[in-house]
Amino acid sequence: MIRKAGITILKVAYSQGKATYCPWEHRSLENRIMTRENHPVWTVYDKFRTARLNVKYYGRRLNALERLNLGMEFFLLATAPSFAIAGLGFWDTEYGKIVWAGMGVAAAIAAVLKPLLNLTKRIKDYESVLTGYRTLEYDLMELKILIEQKGRYDQAMQTEFKKALQREKTLVVKNPESRESQKIKQICEAEVRRELPPNSFFIPENE
Repeated sequence: MIRKAGITILKVAYSQGKATYCPWEHRSLENRIMTRENHPVWTVYDKFRTARLNVKYYGRRLNALERLNLGMEFFLLATAPSFAIAGLGFWDTEYGKIVWAGMGVAAAIAAVLKPLLNLTKRIKDYESVLTGYRTLEYDLMELKILIEQKGRYDQAMQTEFKKALQREKTLVVKNPESRESQKIKQICEAEVRRELPPNSFFIPENE
């Protein structure tokens, strides 16, 4: 499930002894009693975990595009007649001529596909969104630390959180993809769960 605001992250809850997946904002009654998950501070922590997920997700997507772009650039350069590899004696052999001809066809296809893939623009779009989520993650982490230090979630902190939500809105229109990678999403979700389990967050006493 994808939202323009970013990736919707899920958490593990427990029902009849079996692990099931449900949105973070819908927690089991047992967990709610044990960790006071009805406290409004969880809106901060949920956004913090979601920001962390988006940093991981878009970071992986960006790395994949950069590797693809670099690979295509190198391949096109390597198959250029002026490149040193083109002067190797191997290409004068019968087998070498067949391989070189195949590489030439592949290079022609890559040369056509590269502009259509628009990799340069896509990389810039991912970089912009990734930078935005990194900033948002840092801001929410600072707010998390402040809550822990002061032992409360007061009005001033709630105001700062609202500002963070406004900054998140600017990332909505910058979403560089209309379809998410489920495989990468699941990997990133598992990492976030390990790094930021529910019991790692401080819950203030009810005020």
